[in-house]
Amino acid sequence: MSNFYGVSDDILTNIMSRLPAKPFAAAACVNHSWNRISDHILSRPRLTSGLSLAESPEIAVDEALEMALSKPIRPHFAIAFVGLHFPIEEIHNRIASKIGANTILITTASLGTIDADSITNELEEMKWEDDEDAVITDDDMYLGVTLIIGFVPGLKINVVPLLHTNTEPQMPMVDEFISDVRDFTVLVAGNTNPDPVGIMLFGDHCRNLKPILAEIDAKISRETVMIGDAHNYFVCTNAEVDNIDTTLYTVDAVALVFARDNLNNNEVEIKFHVGISSGIIPIGPKIEILDVLVHEGKTTWLFARTQGEVWPLDAYNLILSLHTLIIDKPYFLYIGVSKETEPLDGGPSIKYREFYEVIGTQQIMFSVAGTGINPGDICMFYHSDMDSAMGSSNDVYNRFHHLVEPPPRHHQAYGQLGSSSRTNREKVFGGFMFASSNRGDKYFGNSVTDCMPFYENFPGVPFTGTFCFEPIGRSPVLEEEEEWQSDENRFNMQAFNTIHLVMSYKKTA
Repeated sequence: MSNFYGVSDDILTNIMSRLPAKPFAAAACVNHSWNRISDHILSRPRLTSGLSLAESPEIAVDEALEMALSKPIRPHFAIAFVGLHFPIEEIHNRIASKIGANTILITTASLGTIDADSITNELEEMKWEDDEDAVITDDDMYLGVTLIIGFVPGLKINVVPLLHTNTEPQMPMVDEFISDVRDFTVLVAGNTNPDPVGIMLFGDHCRNLKPILAEIDAKISRETVMIGDAHNYFVCTNAEVDNIDTTLYTVDAVALVFARDNLNNNEVEIKFHVGISSGIIPIGPKIEILDVLVHEGKTTWLFARTQGEVWPLDAYNLILSLHTLIIDKPYFLYIGVSKETEPLDGGPSIKYREFYEVIGTQQIMFSVAGTGINPGDICMFYHSDMDSAMGSSNDVYNRFHHLVEPPPRHHQAYGQLGSSSRTNREKVFGGFMFASSNRGDKYFGNSVTDCMPFYENFPGVPFTGTFCFEPIGRSPVLEEEEEWQSDENRFNMQAFNTIHLVMSYKKTA
């Protein structure tokens, strides 16, 4: 053993960098020299991920953990995406017991995932059953767990809950949420900027977050990246959440807040880059809602008329005529509803748009998934469009490609990302994807279109994605961008979208 202590730092670094996370942590405790080498190995941010499609929750968790912890990492946060028919709380507790109580962990239901399989290491898309009333048999019981673990030196992370009051009227506590986010950011970043680098938000399936997100968008700096899933089941164990008095408040969402750590000397600066791939286009006339009928709190039947007309429209024949105009088969049909919300603090009204999937029709009525539409609302039909979706995905690819090959210094096109220095340019270390459950293999005919902007630009870099009901995203304002022209919010809450997050770093010195 005494001879082993005499090996060179280079050899020791080579050995320790190959260790899984737990043996690596043990090696770092051997002596000061080994600890110094471990700090050097983990001087840069990294993401690791693991996917298991095992049908046993215990085996799935253990396989995903084994892969995610197969390399040196000190977990700062972890996110688990779990098939709908797995016991989410049980899986959350099992993961938490393995990675430690000090690691922030959010476990959320998923309608499908994209990641490298823990056995084959091949990129795989798995779409899980999204019908809660479906009968699951052994033949179609596709279950699994995707786990991603992040180490982000230079950033501090906290969980901030978004609450609403339980007493009538039940009011969302938006200003309190923003205040909590800013208090944490100022605490770790100083007073230079009260808003964080990024927010990853997970919303509860029982709450319509769209008007709340529109208000948050209007109040938080446009430099802050925001992404997430606005409509789902999630579990989060954190002091900020555990200490909530549930007799007074209900949790509508939890946010992972990433704030720059300016109070410590950091060797790297982490940046978030967002790309948004849409895939719907408008079709048909504008319509005005005359009356609504909510069914079991899940769907809404709508009576409407064409805007400017007197008589109700023949919904069945209108949708049939739209069907003949749409080239893509199959396709998804939506309505986009123009909305306006009044902030509680008395500020100016905020415009935004909500999308609902059309799921049925009967003579003068048609039905949509979800609730929240009111008489007098103005709507427009939209449909999924393959060319738009593919073109939008290519646009995201081109945007991210400039992190791989920076443009010449004398020219940088509008809206493109790049590094001003080729000797110290940004290095991508991981990425996330939140995609509409209607996308993926069942629409594109392949399992790679949604993740193409990432894996073709950054092969071998850890990446994971989830399919969900309501992916949301907001890009920051770039220096080259002109003033935002739309009178609506910047949050992309469209149907049939995919939100891509690329995480990069650059040395500070």
